[in-house]
Amino acid sequence: MNNANIIPVLVGVAQLVNRDPESAGEPLDYMHECAKRAADDAGNRDILRIIDSLSFVNVISRSYTDEPKKLAEMLGASPKEIIMTTIGATAPQALASRLCDRISMGESEIGLICGAEAFHTSRNKPNWTAVIDPQYNTSVTLYGDMRPAVSPVENRYGLFMPSVIYPLFANAFRRSQGETPKESILKDATLCEKYSAIAKDNDYAWFRDGKSALEISTVSQKNPMINYPYTKFMNAIMNVDQGAALIIMSEKKADSLKIPEEKRVYLIGCGDAYEKWLISDRVNYYSAPGLDIACSNAFMQAGIGKEEVDFWDFYNCFPIAARIAIKTLDLPESITPTVTGGLPYFGGPGNNYSMHAICQMVESLRKYREKKGLVHSLSWFMSKYSVGIYSGTKPENFQRRDPEEYMHDIDKRFPDVTVLEDAAGIFEIETYTVSYNRSGEPVSAIIIAKNEKGERLFAVNDTDVTLMTSMTMDEPIGKKARTFHDPSAGLHRFTDIF
Repeated sequence: MNNANIIPVLVGVAQLVNRDPESAGEPLDYMHECAKRAADDAGNRDILRIIDSLSFVNVISRSYTDEPKKLAEMLGASPKEIIMTTIGATAPQALASRLCDRISMGESEIGLICGAEAFHTSRNKPNWTAVIDPQYNTSVTLYGDMRPAVSPVENRYGLFMPSVIYPLFANAFRRSQGETPKESILKDATLCEKYSAIAKDNDYAWFRDGKSALEISTVSQKNPMINYPYTKFMNAIMNVDQGAALIIMSEKKADSLKIPEEKRVYLIGCGDAYEKWLISDRVNYYSAPGLDIACSNAFMQAGIGKEEVDFWDFYNCFPIAARIAIKTLDLPESITPTVTGGLPYFGGPGNNYSMHAICQMVESLRKYREKKGLVHSLSWFMSKYSVGIYSGTKPENFQRRDPEEYMHDIDKRFPDVTVLEDAAGIFEIETYTVSYNRSGEPVSAIIIAKNEKGERLFAVNDTDVTLMTSMTMDEPIGKKARTFHDPSAGLHRFTDIF
C-alpha cells in the first residue's frame, strides 16, 4: 500500500553531447559525467555517494556486462539496488516510473538513472559493431522485456530493422486516413519540420540546421529514399554521442538535503502497456490500442485530462510513431510535438532518447511551474509503451497502478493471428513498403496480406522493378496480390497486384 506522505521528486537532470569525431568517447564515462552534472544541478555533489538505487539503461554501442557496478564505484556509492535494462527505448521512462513507485512505497529514498551511447566516435575504435543481440551476461539485476522482438518467420523476411517495419505502419496509416501518398508525405515532412525547428534551438541536439518540410520530403543525393515513404531525413539517426542522467528522491529527503524548491519537478502520472507483441499478430497496422491503455492509466493517475497538458514529447524514430500517438490522443495537428527535437534531428542515442526528453521536460517545467508535460516512449516496433506526465507543482500523493494489472489487456482482447508459411493464392494487401539502393533504384518490396479467413502472410518481390515502382504511384492497399511459395528461398513471393 502506498504511503501518500512519501512523494517522489525529480531534483537533478543533466545531458551531454560530444560532436568531436577525434575524441573517442565511452558511454560509461558519459554516464559518470552526467551523474556528476545532475548532482551539481540539484546543488549537492555529495548526493551521489548516498544513492540507494542505480538504474543503468542498456547500451548498444558497447558490450557492457558489469559496468553498472563499475559506475557505482566511480561515484563512490554503495546502492542497495543496481539494475540494467534489456533492449527497449521505453527504458528511461519505465525506470523513472519504477523508481518513483519504489520511493512512494518506502523501498527507496534516492536513486540515479543514467544512460549514454557513443556511436559517432566509435568509428575510431577497431572492430566495433553495435550490440543488437546481447546475451545479457551480467551479474546485476536485469529489468525489461526478454522476449525476442521478431518471430523466426518475420526474421526470414527481413522484418527486424525498424527502417523497414515503420514504413509498413506509415503506409497503412495513410490509407486509413484517406490520404494520397503525396498528401501523407507532406504531412510527415511538415511534422518533421516542427521537430527540426526545436532541435535547432537545443544545445544538446545533434543536427541544428532547422530543415524545412521541402528539404525533408524532397529526394536528393543527400536525402535518398530509404524505404518508401521515408527519406533519409525522416529516419532516426543513431550515429551520435549523447548521455543523460536523472536524480530522483523522496520529498522528505529533498527537504533534509535543502534541495531548492525551484529545482523540484514531479512525476504525477505514468502508464505502461504492450501492443500485440509480434507485428504478425497486430490488430492492424494503423492504430495503437496499447498506447491508448498506457495513456489512459497515466491520465487517470495524474487526475488530469489531455487538455491540461502544455508540453508534449512524442517519440518519433519515424514520423508515423508520433502521428499515431497524436491520433490516438485525438490531438490537433497544430500542437508542438517535442521539447527536444526528436530522434532524426536531436539524435537517437539507442535506448536512451527519452532520458533526454525527461531532462528537457524538467527544464521546461522549472520555468513554468504551473504547467504540465507528457513524455511518450516506445520499444521496438511500437511494441510497448511507457508514458509519463510531469508537473512543476507537487501532487497530493503518488499512487502508481501496477502495470501488471492492465499491461496484458491487449492479449485478452485480441487473439493471435494465424501466419501462413507455405501458401499460394490471392491475398488482400494490408500494407507494404519498397526498399531502395544507394542509387535510388527500387530493389525489393514486401507486402503483408490476409485471405478471407483472416490468415496472414508476408510476401516479397525483388525482381520486377516496374511493379515495385507502381506501388509508390498507385495505391496497392486493399487490392489483391497473387502469391506463391518459393521453396528454394523459403519465402512467399507476389507477382502482380490487381
